[in-house]
Amino acid sequence: MSEAKLLVVEDSKTQRAFYASVLEGHYATRFATQGKEALALAEEDTPDVILLDVEMPEMDGYEVCRRLREQGLDMPILFISAHVELQERLQGYDAGGNDFLCKPIDPRELLLKLALVLRQRDEQRQLQENGRSAFSAAMTAMTAMSEMGVLVDFIRNINKLDSYQEITQAIGNTLEAYGLHGCMQVYGSQGEHLHATDGQATPLEASIIANARTLTHIYSSGSNTSFNYPHCCLVVRDMPLDDEDRCGRLRDHLAILAEVAASRAQGLDELHREVSALQARIQAQQTSLVELRRQLPAASATLGLSPEQQNAIGRLFDQLMLGMQKS
Repeated sequence: MSEAKLLVVEDSKTQRAFYASVLEGHYATRFATQGKEALALAEEDTPDVILLDVEMPEMDGYEVCRRLREQGLDMPILFISAHVELQERLQGYDAGGNDFLCKPIDPRELLLKLALVLRQRDEQRQLQENGRSAFSAAMTAMTAMSEMGVLVDFIRNINKLDSYQEITQAIGNTLEAYGLHGCMQVYGSQGEHLHATDGQATPLEASIIANARTLTHIYSSGSNTSFNYPHCCLVVRDMPLDDEDRCGRLRDHLAILAEVAASRAQGLDELHREVSALQARIQAQQTSLVELRRQLPAASATLGLSPEQQNAIGRLFDQLMLGMQKS
C-alpha cells in the first residue's frame, strides 16, 4: 500500500495536518483545499483513492464526486463528514461514493478503510474484466424479453434456489436484466448474505441496507428506491425517473420480486427447522433402540427365551438400527 497515491480534499488546515501525520509512510499523499483544485489535481495525476470532505465552500464533496465520476474516474472515494444520517449516506451513494467516515476520525479506522477500499477496487476490476463478455451476452438476451417476462422467469425459478446466496445472486441478475444497479440482502435464521450488482458490496452499501431495513416496504429518495420485506431488502440506485411509466412498472415488478424472494428465504428457514427437528427425533429413536438393545439379554432371560430366540431378536434390533443409520 505504500506506493498507492492518495488525494485528500480538506479545507481545514488543522485537519490536513492530522491526515499528514496519520498517512505518512503509508501513502503518497497530496492535498487540495477546495473542489476545483481537487478536480484539477485528479485530472493531472489520477490518484488511487480520494478522501473527500463533504462540507466545503463553493463546491461540496457530493458535487466534486459527481464531476469525477462524469469524467470516467472510478477510483474509490471516501466521504468525510460530521453528518452521517441516512439521507447523507444516500446522497453519497447516489453521487458515486464508496464509504463514509464520521468526524472525529479514528486513525486506525481511517487506515483500515483505505486498505479495504483499495483491495475491493482491485477485486472489482478483476471481476469486471472476467465478466465483460458474460455481461454483454446478458444484455443481448435482455432485449428479447419483456419486463414482465423477466419477473415471471424469476418467479418460475425461485423454488430451485437453495441458499441465501443463490437468492441474492438471482435478484442481482434480474436487476441487470432490467438495466438497473443496486445492492440486496437476504437474511434469516441461517445468517445473512449481502450482494451488489457491481460485485462485492461496499461498506456504504452495507450501511444503506441496514438503514433501509428500518423503513417501510417501499421508500424512494431521488433515483434511489428501497424494497423492504422480512428476510429480504433491496436498494436500487438508478430508477429511471426520466420515464415515469417505466419507473412505475419497474417499481411494481421489483416489489413483487422482493416479496417472492423473502417468501423463499422464509421457506428455507422453515425447511431447515423441520430437518433439524426430524434429525433430533431420529437421534432420540436411535438412542432408545441402543438402550433397548442393551437391556435385551436381561429381558430375554426374564421371559424365559432360549438362546436361539435371544439371538434372533438381537439380530432384528441390529438390522433395525443399521437401517436407521443408513437412512
